[in-house]
Amino acid sequence: MVTLPPGPLVDANQRVHARWNGTTNFPGEQSCLDLTLVLPTYNERENLPRLFGQIDHALEGLCFEVILVDDDSPDQTWAVARKFQKRYPWLHVIRRRQVRGLSSAVICGFRRGRGRILGVMDADLQHDVALVPALLEEAAHAEFAVATRRAAGGSDGKWSRFRRLGSAIATMLARFLANVPFSDPMSGFFVVRREVFESIDDGYLHPRGYKILIYLYVRAVQHFGKSAIRLRELGYQFANRQRGRSKLNPRVMFDYFLMLIELRFKTPFRVPRPRWSHAAF
Repeated sequence: MVTLPPGPLVDANQRVHARWNGTTNFPGEQSCLDLTLVLPTYNERENLPRLFGQIDHALEGLCFEVILVDDDSPDQTWAVARKFQKRYPWLHVIRRRQVRGLSSAVICGFRRGRGRILGVMDADLQHDVALVPALLEEAAHAEFAVATRRAAGGSDGKWSRFRRLGSAIATMLARFLANVPFSDPMSGFFVVRREVFESIDDGYLHPRGYKILIYLYVRAVQHFGKSAIRLRELGYQFANRQRGRSKLNPRVMFDYFLMLIELRFKTPFRVPRPRWSHAAF
């Protein structure tokens, strides 16, 4: 079980809110949070009211913060999110105007986070936030805890045969080129221990594309050795997108392939990266 810090949840979240606003500083504040949950977004404003309500309910009883990192969405996702900050003191919003891409957004959020565990999930309501407490429990015995569509109890939902085939090919490539053990290496729903991220964050993390789990895992294995990186997986039902549009396109898939090549041979390819790289397959 996850050990919670003493004191009322609302007091802890208000203290974190004050720290972000620079109004006060509490000794030992960095270690008071169980979880930092990062939400990388681009044109997801329609999903925010329901998503924030689900987070508030599912994580009740935990000391946590949510960092929404938005890539200057044309639909002003960042502005809509900021309107919820008074209602949800655990919410923080970062608007990025220069750097783009889901993976770099996750890195940005992790670097700003104060939680002992760092997590990421999509903001399109396809990931079940109710699974997060279970992921935290698994992280007590592993460096990475991953929500997967391939484990017992998991599924792709109502995917077409074409999309299932694409996912199977992407999984095969990840296992062959990056030598990752995940049943679902394309998962964008996972948690990692803070000390693992800090150990591999040398200031030069430059993940390509959007499959940040593969990138972080390979970097951790390179740093600690494969035997030192424990993995736990939990099955979940991948929900269908209800609002907004998927960002999957040929450029995103090509960028994913280049990332695997770079990880395999530890050689960056100087190929222009796609402007937007939020997708799931």
